[in-house]
Amino acid sequence: MSPEASPEEAPGRKGVFVAVVGPSGAGKDTVLKAAAGMLQAEAGVHFVRRVITREADAACEDHATLSPDDFIAARESGAFCLSWGAHGLFYGLPASIGDRLADGQTVVANLSRTALADAARRFGGIAVVEIAARPEILAARIAGRGREGADAASARVARRVEVDVLHLADTYLRLDNSGALQPTVDAFVTHLLSLSLKP
Repeated sequence: MSPEASPEEAPGRKGVFVAVVGPSGAGKDTVLKAAAGMLQAEAGVHFVRRVITREADAACEDHATLSPDDFIAARESGAFCLSWGAHGLFYGLPASIGDRLADGQTVVANLSRTALADAARRFGGIAVVEIAARPEILAARIAGRGREGADAASARVARRVEVDVLHLADTYLRLDNSGALQPTVDAFVTHLLSLSLKP
């Protein structure tokens, strides 16, 4: 059991934790990067830099990298407020998120659907944004990364994670990112700003 903080350990939180979820190839990283650029002057919105046990490259998000052993040690020392495993990798969100939520910030993070229940429990409620795309678009984008073969890409597209999102989310927004990027980013930014203005 890791020493990750729970809501009971950090009372008085008034910010909003926004969990961005969606299948591989939906363009979550691209949407997040574009939105962060548009909101860089918005002090009340913070985009989380995750820690992952994978080397960063130009084709994926800007993240901090740890070896599996170092990740486990960091998790046990309380470095993360939330962590999970997926696709043979470990993912973690820094413990500093708790301070940002206590300060009333809107905190935005790329999350696995399997971690939503844990996030809702730890943060005392979450806003969920699901970024989706048509199956053929997902398969083409995954294949274009060059990290997986055609069979692995097809398996990713066929993978379904059943999570009762509506039950877990205080607010829920689904964005279809099959077409042009900018309309998706604009809708995402508008939604984030509306969340940051809520009392």
